[in-house]
Amino acid sequence: MKLFLTVALSLTMIALIAHAQSYPPSAYPSPPTNYPSPAHMPPPPPPPTTEIIPPTPGATQVVPPPSYPSPQQAVTPAMPPMQNQAQQQAPSTPALQTQQQGNITFVSGGASGDDRDALKQIESQFNLRLMFAARNGDYLANIAVTLSDARGNAVLDTIAEGPIFYAHVPPGRYRLTVSNQGQSQNRDLTIGNGATRQDFYWASAS
Repeated sequence: MKLFLTVALSLTMIALIAHAQSYPPSAYPSPPTNYPSPAHMPPPPPPPTTEIIPPTPGATQVVPPPSYPSPQQAVTPAMPPMQNQAQQQAPSTPALQTQQQGNITFVSGGASGDDRDALKQIESQFNLRLMFAARNGDYLANIAVTLSDARGNAVLDTIAEGPIFYAHVPPGRYRLTVSNQGQSQNRDLTIGNGATRQDFYWASAS
């Protein structure tokens, strides 16, 4: 029995070997090349994308200015202030202040040569011209001047600030009183449109 089985198995093996050798090599199918990816491998990540957020309507976007290196600023040296030409030059004529009482306009001065020159330039505007001095030739100032009309009413009462006193007086008859340290002199004048000049002297300037 064992011999029979051995012989049968041998014959079967020989038949299989012969059957296999009867097929050419090209008859066997080629192994597949496209193998599916293993199930345990994750898919590759998608490429990174930048999300663009649109600006909100009505919102103000503040864009900082580009920073550039500022060039070195040149510093201009400070120049000394220039003096006004009018300040450099002394006034040729001093300021004379004209005053008025009622309808009489007057001015006084003349303590300096420039002051007297300035009065000389405007003397044609006044029809009463007075001068005050001592007999030794010194000019006098602070002389009280009173002018009264024909009725005795004082129409002018002032103090002459210098030795020269000019006034524009309406034509008429007047009484003029001048006083220096309590020493008074009176004169009756008829003043018209032309100039009326009166000089007054005192014994001394003291």
